[in-house]
Amino acid sequence: MNRLLPRSPLQLRYQRPLPASSVTNRLSLLRDKRCSSQQVKMADRVHRITMFKAPKPEDQQKLLAEYKIVNAKAERNGAPYILSLTAGVAETDPRSNGFTVVAKTEFASLDDMKFYDNECKAHQALKAAAKDLTIEGIQTVYFTPEVVAEKQ
Repeated sequence: MNRLLPRSPLQLRYQRPLPASSVTNRLSLLRDKRCSSQQVKMADRVHRITMFKAPKPEDQQKLLAEYKIVNAKAERNGAPYILSLTAGVAETDPRSNGFTVVAKTEFASLDDMKFYDNECKAHQALKAAAKDLTIEGIQTVYFTPEVVAEKQ
């Protein structure tokens, strides 16, 4: 019989563990452990979102091509430092307020993000290329997550 036994006022545990033959339960526990370690890693990152109002489809594609170059060439002290880079054309929706291209980058620290803004040669090249495009507005925000939830 599986009775709950109090360990402390806030903790409960089963008297007997889950059956060893329950492969499904084992896999579920492993998946839960993997998710929680990923969440901790994601929560430590600085997430930056930049949105562009680029009305011309050809300019949108040029921006995305520049982000591909940033992804391939961005280095700090001879090593890649951008943990994640995702960019794409926004879906047509009235809530987008005219923003057409969205880029999300993740950094290990605020210092890495500041390096990206001020010193990264690949990012400087993207900024220079963007000056030749029709861009009616840019919005950038960054944050460190307080809530992280991922489903597998």
